[in-house]
Amino acid sequence: MTIERPILKNSNFGQIKQAVRLAKKYHAGQVRKGPKGEAFYNHPRRVCKGYLAFKNKTISGVVAALCHDLVEDTAFPLKELEEMFGADVRQIVFNLTKPWDISSEEYAKKIPHWNLESKKIKLCDIEDNILDSREIPLEQRLKMLVRWKKYLNKLEHNLPSSALEVEIELVKKWDFVNKLHAEEWNRLIPEINFLRNG
Repeated sequence: MTIERPILKNSNFGQIKQAVRLAKKYHAGQVRKGPKGEAFYNHPRRVCKGYLAFKNKTISGVVAALCHDLVEDTAFPLKELEEMFGADVRQIVFNLTKPWDISSEEYAKKIPHWNLESKKIKLCDIEDNILDSREIPLEQRLKMLVRWKKYLNKLEHNLPSSALEVEIELVKKWDFVNKLHAEEWNRLIPEINFLRNG
């Protein structure tokens, strides 16, 4: 994948608009977990916003960030996504889609083999999920945090001495999301102790 600057040039707007419409259409009626019942589409929008904060990004990454939950959470076929946006978007969304018939452990084993754009989007996805899960019941949230930590462990990226700028960006984002995860876990410890002793 090539690095494209600027990412929001006129020739890319058509693809981005198409991805926005697609995500809105297929996530229509879906809501996020938690008491607020927030429209699901807000999640891929925030994930895309997080991805756009990277200095190095691709148009395929922008589109895939908007569409990252389409295959997993709707009836939208991966093949059609490739026909609309190309093989790079298909590969990123394929990576980010956890099949229902495999465990989170099996899914996590694949993460180190992903391309950089998939890893960046997954970090943005985990970040938004952590922040958005604060009002979910404790037991459910603990399970989610355990699963996300498995993914973070596999996303950890050891820098070679001749690290590229794109790798440094990825490590900085991993470090931020990993710290956020630790803070959320520590925030739940008093509740866990209360339930155990209580």
